[in-house]
Amino acid sequence: MDLEFKKYMTAVKKRFWVIVLAVLVACASAFFYSRSMEADYYSASTKLIVNKTSQVLGGEQMDLNAIGVSMQLMGTYAQIILSPAIMDKVVEQYPDLGLTSNGLTGMITVRPLGETQVMVIAARDTSYARAAEAVNAVTDVFQAEIPKIMKVDNVTVLNKAKENEPTAPTGQSLTKNMMIAFLVAFTLATGVIVLLEYLDTSIKSEEEIWQLFGVQTFAVVPRIRKRDFRRKLKKAEGAERPVHATATIRTEGKA
Repeated sequence: MDLEFKKYMTAVKKRFWVIVLAVLVACASAFFYSRSMEADYYSASTKLIVNKTSQVLGGEQMDLNAIGVSMQLMGTYAQIILSPAIMDKVVEQYPDLGLTSNGLTGMITVRPLGETQVMVIAARDTSYARAAEAVNAVTDVFQAEIPKIMKVDNVTVLNKAKENEPTAPTGQSLTKNMMIAFLVAFTLATGVIVLLEYLDTSIKSEEEIWQLFGVQTFAVVPRIRKRDFRRKLKKAEGAERPVHATATIRTEGKA
């Protein structure tokens, strides 16, 4: 085994209690934070399809070639929804939300639904009513603005969030937070121990002497702690102390 690696492993084993203490403190903090400090969140979502239709013989029919293109453009639509071109208009048209453009962007997520043309817009907030109102507002503004931005003339909203039917609240993931706390605390504590050992230039073993100076060790003087020294000193003093014998002479007198 490499001497340096063995040196660091020995240091970690010697101070393993520091790692255990750091992990316990971090996990306890994550537990109480997840249970009491973080409020429950509600999620509301809408679904829509964005297509481009073509005019054939005075009627509308679906352009099959455009379906594949639309699926490839899902990422583009998601970025458009989260851009100021949409968010600023939502904030302007729906002042009752009481949100800024950045605040609204932080609430909204956009993702495609599998390998389909369906796009899901979701909002997450501590109030379900505000989440539902916000996601519906974003959907309406996107439906109105996307034909001007991308020349798309067929945006179909499949469903909107129902403001009077709240979903179940979701809080912070206790297991996830505690796992993150464990990994961070373990990594930091181990890193600090290794760093301190790296900065320590003292010689601690015969192997280090051989590696540094190329000479063998003939004798080793063990470290003596103060309490061990006092204990041995007391034993030595007790052994050297002379033993005094005393005799008591009892005399009886006659009256």
